[in-house]
Amino acid sequence: MKTAIIMVTYNGWPVTKNCLMDLALLPKENFVIAIADNGSTDDTVENIRKEFPEVKLYPQSDNLGFGAANNAAVNGLIADNIEFDSICLLNNDTRFECSAIVELQKALAEATEKFGKAIVVPRVKNSDDTPQPNYFEKISNTQFFLNAFRSQKSAARYLEGTPVPCKGTSFCKTYWASAVCWIMPRNVFEDLGGFDENIFMYYEDFDLAHRAIKAGYSFYIQDACTITHLGGASAQSSISRALQHDHSQEYVFEKHFGFQGKKLSRRFRICRSFMRFFMARIFSIFNKKYADYAKHQLTLLKDALNANK
Repeated sequence: MKTAIIMVTYNGWPVTKNCLMDLALLPKENFVIAIADNGSTDDTVENIRKEFPEVKLYPQSDNLGFGAANNAAVNGLIADNIEFDSICLLNNDTRFECSAIVELQKALAEATEKFGKAIVVPRVKNSDDTPQPNYFEKISNTQFFLNAFRSQKSAARYLEGTPVPCKGTSFCKTYWASAVCWIMPRNVFEDLGGFDENIFMYYEDFDLAHRAIKAGYSFYIQDACTITHLGGASAQSSISRALQHDHSQEYVFEKHFGFQGKKLSRRFRICRSFMRFFMARIFSIFNKKYADYAKHQLTLLKDALNANK
């Protein structure tokens, strides 16, 4: 088996360099690394060419977004007649022992033999070694909507669920997993047509996962493989990112669930932002730091309400 490791970069050269240093220890006969750079302005492209000349590099003239850039890297390898039979999508802000990637490659072969159509993911942890759930449960429309009234921590418990151990193996089955790191047969990605390039950021992995599930594939976590995702710690989102998240959610819900899905997303957004705005306004009376959060949520609420017009 030869695995193509696909990464997307957009500035942040120090993080990318560390990840590439981890990958540099992989056996060259079993792995090829391909990077699509989304128009970095911090010399990422030049540094990769200089320090990691073995990497297949596909610079893009602009920021295409996560999904389109992944597609560009895969298509670049195919156009260059590079042989590979599996694909590992990997975030560039990850760290690991290279043995974890080798074991993940073996895990795909094992899962395919045991379970049939399989996509395999590792366990993911934060930089402080705490678990970072990268798995998600299938929840009902009702539970999804009720998450608008729950805290982010409480809602996460419903969204994540609990992976089910596969008896006699070190695998656990989950409904789907985030694309921090996936490994799959090449034909899965090609048959599904890769990522939907209409999605610039957020929900592109949910969309691809949902299409894979419809095609009969299942997601398995290999407990023996662990990687660290440096970007997993919660950070304050900019309003532009938050709006992008909401718009992507609505697009994907409408794509997969029709008008009812679009309506569900819209109602969720309105109720979520109203509740968070209301609570933040109350708390801002006692602590001014909540005032900015209230403004943030008010912007999201207005956006959701205006979309109804």
